[in-house]
Amino acid sequence: MINHFLSAFGFMTLDSSNQLKLHSSRQEQLSKSTQYIQSFLNNLDQSTAYQVSPCPTCSSIKANILFEKNGGQYAFCTHCEHVFLAKSLKPGHLIDFYSNYPTSSLDWHQNESDFYIKIYNSGLDMIDLDHKSAKLLDIGCSGGLFLSMTADRGYVGFGVEPNAKEPLYAREHGINVVGKTIYDLSVHEKYDVITMWDVLEHIDSPVDYIQKLKHYLSPGGVIFVQVPTCDSIAARIMREKSNMFDGIEHLTLFSNKSLDLCFSRSGFIKLNTKSVISDVFALKNYLLYEADPYLPSSSTPSHSFTDLINFDAIEANSSGYKIQACYQLLP
Repeated sequence: MINHFLSAFGFMTLDSSNQLKLHSSRQEQLSKSTQYIQSFLNNLDQSTAYQVSPCPTCSSIKANILFEKNGGQYAFCTHCEHVFLAKSLKPGHLIDFYSNYPTSSLDWHQNESDFYIKIYNSGLDMIDLDHKSAKLLDIGCSGGLFLSMTADRGYVGFGVEPNAKEPLYAREHGINVVGKTIYDLSVHEKYDVITMWDVLEHIDSPVDYIQKLKHYLSPGGVIFVQVPTCDSIAARIMREKSNMFDGIEHLTLFSNKSLDLCFSRSGFIKLNTKSVISDVFALKNYLLYEADPYLPSSSTPSHSFTDLINFDAIEANSSGYKIQACYQLLP
C-alpha cells in the first residue's frame, strides 16, 4: 500500500526530498521546546541537579571532554569511540523534564508523514523476516504510524509508549498499545522482533536495558534500532550547533563501533547496518556561517567551497546522521 514511497524518493539518500520544507515545518515545535528547556533549567538547583558518569557502553573513565550544552557536558570515549553525557541530569530530574514536554513524536509524524514512511520502510526492509504473522513489539510507538505499516508486511504489532497523549491517538486508530514501558509486559510474552526508533539514545545504561529486552525475545529473535550517531559528519563538524546534542535527553550517542559492542556484550550478533540521513541542508548552512543552520539560508556563496565535500557519499561512507541496524539474539 505504501511501498511506492521508496521508489518515489529514490535510492541515493534517506533525507527528506525537501529539507527546507521539513526544517521550516519544525520551527514552531522547536521554539516551544527551546522555551520549555530554558524555563526548566532556570528552575533547577544547578549545584545538586547533575551527576557524573563513565562511558555507558564500555564503562571506561578515559574520555575527552568536548563541550557543554544546556547544562550537560559531552565527552568522547577513546576506548569505544562513543559520545555521551559525562555530566547529566539525575534520573529524577530527567523524569520531571519528560513529564511536561510540550511536543511529541506524533507532531512530527503528522507534519512529515512522507519522510517517516520512507525511513520506516527502510527499517522494515532490513528486518524482512521470512515467516508471516511474526510478533513485533515497538518500544516508544508514539501515535502508531510505524505499527500501522508493519501490518502491511504481515506482522502482528504491539507497542509501548510512556507519553499520555500518543497512546490515545494510537488506540483510536486500531493500534494495540499494551503498556507504557517494557516493565508493564509479562515476561511470558515473547516477540520475534523488537524495534526501537530513536529510543536507545535516551537510555542511561543501554547494555543493561538490552539485557532486559532479551527476556521478551523469542529464540533467535531480532532487535532493530535507529539511533543518532557520533560518526555523523554533520555532528563532527557542527558539534554543539547540531540538534543531535541537546545536553539533556540524548544521554548516549553511538558510533558504529560502540553500538556493536553494546549488543555483543548482551549476547547478540549483527545482521546488517545502514547509515541514513546526510543532514546536508544544515551542514551547508553551517559552512555558510548561518546563525541557525536549521533555518532557511539567506546567504549566496561567493565561491563553491561546499563542493569540496562529497555530500552524495555521506551515507554510503557510514557518515550519516543516524544508524539503522539489526541484531539477532544468539542461542
